[in-house]
Amino acid sequence: MIHLNNLSAGIIFGCVFLTSCAGYRRSDLYFGRDIPGGGTVTEQQWKNFSDSVISNYFPEGYTEWDANGRWRDTDTKKTITEPTKVVTFFGKMTRQRSAALDSIAQRYLRRFSQQSVLRTDSKSNVRFISKIQ
Repeated sequence: MIHLNNLSAGIIFGCVFLTSCAGYRRSDLYFGRDIPGGGTVTEQQWKNFSDSVISNYFPEGYTEWDANGRWRDTDTKKTITEPTKVVTFFGKMTRQRSAALDSIAQRYLRRFSQQSVLRTDSKSNVRFISKIQ
């Protein structure tokens, strides 16, 4: 499931209506949904977090989808599989943007008692293909 929150409009506006946004960065945050000690972050809990936290930091938009994550538990040394939410952001990398991404991760860690949130950053050339008039 892909959820698009005004991503195109936000990026187009950020690019001053150009068809290409050279120098943009793609950042992904991976949120494991298993709660240590039992339970899973529900769809409603995730929606509340996305609406109240992520949208606050990135009102211009982002994309989120469901995934299954696999990782080695540092305590048990066993490979764990868990439902995961992945959120993708595009934009110029600034200190403010980087701090916002880290703040989102920290708030998730505290709210749902998580060990970690994975963050990746990469260069990305963004281009929108528009309908020909």
